[in-house]
Amino acid sequence: MPLGKSLGNILGDYFGQETVNLGNASEIQIPSNSITLNIPIQEIKFNPFQTRTIFDFEKIQSLAQNIKENGLIQPIVVISYHSPETQKQEYILLAGERRLRACKLLGWEEILAVVRPQDSLTDSQQAMLSAMENLQREDLSPIELASTFKMLKETQNLDESALAEMLGNSVQYVKNYLRLLSLTPMVQQALFDKVIGEGQARHLVGLEDSRQKEVLAQIIAGDLTVKEIIALLKKDAGSVPTPETIEIVNKFHNLKPETVLKANRLAAEFPNARVKCVGDEKAGKIIISWKDK
Repeated sequence: MPLGKSLGNILGDYFGQETVNLGNASEIQIPSNSITLNIPIQEIKFNPFQTRTIFDFEKIQSLAQNIKENGLIQPIVVISYHSPETQKQEYILLAGERRLRACKLLGWEEILAVVRPQDSLTDSQQAMLSAMENLQREDLSPIELASTFKMLKETQNLDESALAEMLGNSVQYVKNYLRLLSLTPMVQQALFDKVIGEGQARHLVGLEDSRQKEVLAQIIAGDLTVKEIIALLKKDAGSVPTPETIEIVNKFHNLKPETVLKANRLAAEFPNARVKCVGDEKAGKIIISWKDK
């Protein structure tokens, strides 16, 4: 996913003037008081903020072969700390997870690393660096991308508008991904495993958990297209038991079917209800009127 700003621009306030180039990613600024040395791979722990969980094994193999033939051209970046548990010097990976995995695959015991001191990065800065390196890659799953957006929001204290501006994307783009995290774990797993596509999953957002499970089963069993899913949910909206008089104004508006479905269910709680739904995906209005007799 291309970023609207380079890593150097986004992280410019965090790091000094010395530069380490991280492969295809933009250049990350590293302070001149850091040191570069070979460290034991077994002492390196993965970044706790890492939201990327899928790594293409074939690509790691290819990278390992390249490193075997040409050597490790760019060092990884780690932060050093004294573990209170082991009473030893250990390291947390900040950048270069693919290179670390490739070197492990080669059976290396040590790897060249730029070492940052323990007090040089805050948790917020670690999260930013990890997320930015992830977002330079093209093969993040939708759930991983959504998790990265959420982590950035929380660790950098950003609202959706500020996050979208930082990433160089629209607010709607960011919201669409964050909404995926409201899906049930079952649907998220299906999306993560590529059993269903991102477009299919988006139309399950907002449905009750039990209905998500039902529709997911129908999508998988019937290999439903997005168009067929929309038709199924519209049918749901029209089949919900409602009062004798009910008015749904949706014909000339771009409301999601699940919004109409929720309105119908809400209206069913009132006697002789009349409900109007107007608006589109970004904003809308539900008006329910009723009378006892």
